[in-house]
Amino acid sequence: MDNLRHANQLLHWAEQQQLTSQQLQQAAEQVKLQAVTTDWLAQANRLLLLAAVMLLCSAVIFFFAYNWPLLHYLAKMALAGTAVLLSGGIAVVSASDSLQRRAALFTCAILTGALLALIGQTYQTGADIWQLFAGWAALISPLVLLSKSRASYLLWFVLLQLALWRYLDSNAGFWSLNHAQLLLFASLANLLWLLFAEFALRRLGVTQHKPLLWLAALTLLAPLTFAGILGVWESNYQLNLLSYLLTAGVLALWYFRLQPDLLIFALVLFSAIAVSTAMLSRLMDGADGFMLVNLLALYVIGSSAAAAVWLKKLLQEAQHDQ
Repeated sequence: MDNLRHANQLLHWAEQQQLTSQQLQQAAEQVKLQAVTTDWLAQANRLLLLAAVMLLCSAVIFFFAYNWPLLHYLAKMALAGTAVLLSGGIAVVSASDSLQRRAALFTCAILTGALLALIGQTYQTGADIWQLFAGWAALISPLVLLSKSRASYLLWFVLLQLALWRYLDSNAGFWSLNHAQLLLFASLANLLWLLFAEFALRRLGVTQHKPLLWLAALTLLAPLTFAGILGVWESNYQLNLLSYLLTAGVLALWYFRLQPDLLIFALVLFSAIAVSTAMLSRLMDGADGFMLVNLLALYVIGSSAAAAVWLKKLLQEAQHDQ
């Protein structure tokens, strides 16, 4: 996998225009830029290990679910705690930064959630489900930092998202769409996650951080775009619209000029098409319905096609530079 990491770094430098095509060709004589058989086998080993971890954790969880009435609560706690300690012990004795250690830490993180759910179900604590997700994410934070694993960070991120959205919905009826400030708060939280994925993940040892960065950008732009569209029509969402315009502008500048990332730029571009379509419909509010629908359809089709052509041109230029 080291060869792939070096190749990825070289291609990344070429994408950032820090290497010319001639320099890239010279580097290709020392490092193979395409995967070989050993790389495919190593990747298959990773996928099989991840599948084994997920199946093992599922087996533990379903064991408790199936035998719930037959086990004493102390036996349940002892078995669940033993599973957590065993996976943690395997991580301790495994080599640093090894695949086995990452898998063991990921297993320990999942089983920690199962243990928390078991405690809540046994003692009927009355806690809301968002507290389970938040507590789970807090407890596994040291494991995630030690793992340097994308799978562990993905689990951590999903838990934080579930805790956030469940908290907003349970405390304020979030999905009733009457809470512009809460939607703004959710966008701010996702912006912090995007900044963390952009600037912190590589420093924490996650070399292949791009998928997490793309997911963070998607979770930021989805509620932000939705709020921006509402802001076109609803006065209480105008601050959300302003936040969308500022954030989308900064993201477009950053991921088009300063730190090029074609996928995130494409998300911003199509998000802008959605919000601008809402603006156009608001501008023509009161016009003939048939004309309005056809004009909006032509605008969406034309702008989407133009964006696709532009993105394809940018992709070809990036590939040519490489």
